[in-house]
Amino acid sequence: MACLYHEWKVEDSLSAIITNEEAARNDYNLSPSRYVATDEQEEVLPLEEAVVLLKEAEEERAEADRKLGTILKILGLET
Repeated sequence: MACLYHEWKVEDSLSAIITNEEAARNDYNLSPSRYVATDEQEEVLPLEEAVVLLKEAEEERAEADRKLGTILKILGLET
């Protein structure tokens, strides 16, 4: 494995070399799992299920915002 690092080698399921541009596109997330594919298949949600989960998360966020607003108002810190 030291050979891969020192010699800048790419090996499937073990190492990858990325450009600065690719890192920027991924918000500089350098997690190896983003660039080095394993033999495992990632589970991909069906679009309909992902939309439902997104809507649920948005409702939870809106409720948290309402609660925060109430607390800020009580503290006299409302914006």
